[in-house]
Amino acid sequence: MTFRKLTTLVSGVTLAEVALALTASAAGALVYRDFFATPGYLPALGLACLIGGVTAASGASKVWATLLLAIAGLAVVIVFGVFHGVGADVLGGVRGSWNRLLAVAVPADPWGELLVVPAGVMWAVTFTSVVLVLRTRHVLAPVVPSLAGFVFAVFVVGDQAGGHVTATVVFLLAALVLVAVRAHHATGAGTVRVERQQARSLGTLGLVGVMIASSALFGVMGGQVASGERRFDVRELLAPPITSTDTLTPLSRLKGQLGEHPARELFRVSLDIESYTQVDRIRTAALDVFDGTTWTSEDSYRVAGSHLTADPALTRGKQVTAHVELKELPGPHLPVIGWPTRLDTTGGSRGRVGFDPASGVVVSTAPKLQGLSYDVTGEISVRDDGLAQAATAAPGHSRSLPGGMPEPLRAVAAEFADRTGYDKLVALETRLQGVTMNPDRPPGHSYAAITRLFAPAENGTGSTEQHAAAFTVLARAMGFPARVAVGYRLRNYQGGVFRVTTGDAHAWSEVRFAGYGWVPFEPSSSDFGSTPTQPQDVPRVVPPQAAPTTTPTQAPPTATQPVQAADGPGFGWNNVRDGTVLVVAASVLLLLVACGLVAIAKARRRRRRRRNPDHAVRVLGAWQEQIDRLTERGVTAPVSLTFHEVARHVRGALGDAGELVEKSADLATTAVYAPERIDESDSDQAWLLVADLRARLHPKRVSATRLRTAVDPRPLWTAWSVSRQRRQARESLEVGRYR
Repeated sequence: MTFRKLTTLVSGVTLAEVALALTASAAGALVYRDFFATPGYLPALGLACLIGGVTAASGASKVWATLLLAIAGLAVVIVFGVFHGVGADVLGGVRGSWNRLLAVAVPADPWGELLVVPAGVMWAVTFTSVVLVLRTRHVLAPVVPSLAGFVFAVFVVGDQAGGHVTATVVFLLAALVLVAVRAHHATGAGTVRVERQQARSLGTLGLVGVMIASSALFGVMGGQVASGERRFDVRELLAPPITSTDTLTPLSRLKGQLGEHPARELFRVSLDIESYTQVDRIRTAALDVFDGTTWTSEDSYRVAGSHLTADPALTRGKQVTAHVELKELPGPHLPVIGWPTRLDTTGGSRGRVGFDPASGVVVSTAPKLQGLSYDVTGEISVRDDGLAQAATAAPGHSRSLPGGMPEPLRAVAAEFADRTGYDKLVALETRLQGVTMNPDRPPGHSYAAITRLFAPAENGTGSTEQHAAAFTVLARAMGFPARVAVGYRLRNYQGGVFRVTTGDAHAWSEVRFAGYGWVPFEPSSSDFGSTPTQPQDVPRVVPPQAAPTTTPTQAPPTATQPVQAADGPGFGWNNVRDGTVLVVAASVLLLLVACGLVAIAKARRRRRRRRNPDHAVRVLGAWQEQIDRLTERGVTAPVSLTFHEVARHVRGALGDAGELVEKSADLATTAVYAPERIDESDSDQAWLLVADLRARLHPKRVSATRLRTAVDPRPLWTAWSVSRQRRQARESLEVGRYR
């Protein structure tokens, strides 16, 4: 084999290793597939991967030159790949990007501030992996950064769906083939006879085949593992960026709104012709926690873009789109249709919308909602014949009730014991619709208040607040996952839009079924169930409401507002600011731990060299210690030089301090060629020269330079590099021998 052929073979193998390293690193990007709403994240992560690999493979001989190229490449990735130009607020986007990434509702829009961290990690992973491919021959070293990037992506995605199976298969294939190629190349052609060479090639091909089969099997069987069930999600440990300050449950404000005369217009809703007859209500809040007195919610709102998390239980719904214009709605809850899956706002409200993926409730952090308009797309549940066979599906406390449920309510629930499933809810709905509506009833929806609905002495009357609460309590008593929904009726059609007023305030109950999501049930007996008129530019007739005999107490319209951040309008991050502090503290701690490990490793190696029972080995250990001190000073010499050549090379850089290295060179030469002439006094003298050299290089016992050299990892890296160069030199000799 000629030298040119060998060079061509090595270049081709190295190129293949770089390509495999790039593929293994890029596999982590596939994990974000469903974390981001659109594939718009791929160009940024792809550019980060490409530039990281190119800068690492630039061929710069100096470490500082490689680092400069790396920093320039990272700047290009962030400015042009993530923020698409120098005119963007790059610093503002980078600041707090980690918090935003962990506070966003999934699926997230690929905003620049959300892509900074994944792109930076992708760049670092690719750069490090390619550097290890080109500068080391360790078989597993290039795989470690790629694995770290993959694990980081899984950590960020958390308990969300994603391309985990595809990413896992791609990563395993690329990583395992890279390991096989490096393992084969490390013992490669020219170092053994042809017969053994062919045997190793066949063995390597067989190993790769087993790896591919294992990867494919993992991809097929790993679906359940990667399906997102019961995975750790760091978002569960972080406080949401919006904290609600509810002082009055939305259900308690119904009576005050219904009692306003004249009614105030709160917002307008525009629907297309097909959706007009399918939508009769619009929801603002969902209450799923009952303590026996008050219905509240435990919603945890996270920043949302235009795409919202779909309800996994709603697969048989119908999609409806509406345009909403807010007038005097107090907020912070935004009106939505069914379960919202998309919300496009106008007027620069990006980052001002919060969404709870567990309840489907949307809130705004804007100080005033007046004038805000948006398009909302939602999936509405349809009550069809399939509900009779559908199973219920809901997590947690949507089935629980506090203790102390009155016996009359238990008796009402027992009336439907002879029915099953969905039929129980229909019968309960009919039973409550038979209870007379009375807007003059005192507000309240406690156990006692809803028990009076069925008391003969009270003539069985109640308000919409009490009807909705009673249905939900009784449904839970029968084992159904139910919640109270608060919103407005869509019944006043004027000028092509529904004009929603305070007189349309309403409450109903919702029960969750597999395939149908949260299905609405109407326990009130008013005209709410009537069929809406066909769209036309005439006012829809609304029956007059009975005038209340008592003046209702109107609840303050702004009793509930999200806590506004101190850092300006929009989504506030003060509630997750502690996350940044923890990240910074953890980074500093990791840096200190790394420095400590380096110092410990160097101290252990120095002790091992000094305590060797062989005096000649101790002298050579002292020589290596002097080389380590020179490396910390930035003075290096080729490994091919003799001891005295190294001393002359060092003398030109250190001046008089080079005399100490020359004396050590004499002792080291004797230790190699005449070790029997080295005694204990010679070894002690060699280590005294080490101490003298360190004192010459660092005259002050306590200084920043001495501290820096104590944790400088270059001596450890140099030892590894020297070992690699010697191994390659031996391989080159073997190549020349068999050529």
